[in-house]
Amino acid sequence: MIVKSEQDEIAGFLRDASNMPGGAADRVCFPESAEEIAELLAEASRSGTLVTVAGAGTGLSGARVPFGGTVLSTARMNRIVSIDEHAMRAEVEPGVLLGELQSEVEHLGLLYPPDPTERTCSIGGTIATNASGARTFRYGATRAFIEELDIVLATGERLSLSRGQFTAVRNNLVLGTVEGRSIELALPGYTMPAVKHAAGYHAAPGMDAIDLFIGSEGTLGVVTRAVLRLIPLPERIVSGVVFFGDEDSTIAFVEEARARSLATRAGTQGTGAQGIDARALEFIDGAALRFIADRYPTIPSAATGGAIWFEQEVTDETEEGLLGEWYELMLKHDALVDDSWFAIGLEDQRRMRELRHAVPSAVYEYIAAHGVAKIGTDMAVPDGRLTELLAYYREELDRSGLKNLTWGHIGNNHLHANILADSPEQYLRGRELYDRFIDRALALGGTVSAEHGIGKLKKKYLERMFGVDGIAAMRAIRRTLDPAGILGSDTMFD
Repeated sequence: MIVKSEQDEIAGFLRDASNMPGGAADRVCFPESAEEIAELLAEASRSGTLVTVAGAGTGLSGARVPFGGTVLSTARMNRIVSIDEHAMRAEVEPGVLLGELQSEVEHLGLLYPPDPTERTCSIGGTIATNASGARTFRYGATRAFIEELDIVLATGERLSLSRGQFTAVRNNLVLGTVEGRSIELALPGYTMPAVKHAAGYHAAPGMDAIDLFIGSEGTLGVVTRAVLRLIPLPERIVSGVVFFGDEDSTIAFVEEARARSLATRAGTQGTGAQGIDARALEFIDGAALRFIADRYPTIPSAATGGAIWFEQEVTDETEEGLLGEWYELMLKHDALVDDSWFAIGLEDQRRMRELRHAVPSAVYEYIAAHGVAKIGTDMAVPDGRLTELLAYYREELDRSGLKNLTWGHIGNNHLHANILADSPEQYLRGRELYDRFIDRALALGGTVSAEHGIGKLKKKYLERMFGVDGIAAMRAIRRTLDPAGILGSDTMFD
């Protein structure tokens, strides 16, 4: 196992994409096997040494930022062990990068659907955060594609979990370690929100044990192996970027596209029938379009209401009819049809995806160039409540006068409203706004984090969501699995 302790060598492991300050560690260890991880964690538990698990560093919540002790990097556990085309399964180590896996399986006519914006993230990191992305609207988040996990607990003991192997009886869950010890856990009694969700420990009566560890942000154990479910690669994809002259029309278009997509899925299971069924519905508001207009001069100046990027799976037989349905939907909601973009070819579709990703990229470049601070929301609300949340965002942001842009996964009622603050006073006002946005999302039945997780930056909001009793129940699980309290210090809760 490689160990590095020179501060100039480990500096890159003291931060993640959140830019959270204060990272510090004595060393970074690079184990190459589950056995080495077990030895490292067992010794850390005996000595009381804090351990922070590090993936590729693309997280936005500060979970990877260490506050002392040892960083455990999974970078050298980066093998795609096998891809079974017949069973449509892939066995991987946690350090495999998402983009590498997706490329490998696509060459075999298969698809691994989870698609967070940053494809250089590690598979272990996506499991730790239950990562999602644009295609979540059609396929679901990472949780839906995890079939098996091997995990090393903080004690050095190991779990080998398969779906259906250990399930809760009401709210009681019993795990069996590879070494033969039985572990009893009382699951939290809170109710998970009926939305895209990545905050706190997953808990539900009768749940599968594997789901407790997905989204636990490196606080309950270290994933050393995963078996992932794959699906057939779609025969073809059509996509479009549809521009609108006002935001009301944009939202009305999305609401109908979502409703028709869900109706198609509900009515066509096993029938082979087709209808509008977006696999991605992404929003870029007018301010965000203007922010990147110099990079994309073909964006129409009349697109003050924003744009929707959509994708849909088609076949040779269904392509023409489905394009016609989308066209009719655009006309119905007053889209700027003549100025909108459509793509069937892979290269044109790639450019459309790049437009969506160009907005956050441009924002991060602006932050670096101008020294401003960004405050971005990550809340989602149930179907039927998006209009209320967006209206509240608009009212409060307009009143504040702060520079802002909004984009995100509108198909899942999940938007990133971003405030760019160029002074301490603006930053404080932005944080006050963010607090109010959290309260409104919770009042509408939503979540404080739909995809970025809690990490170290949003701990107080997790308690606001689940209450003191919910946090206490999560603490009890953590103490049982990590009695020395070494893993993920200050992540999710203190």
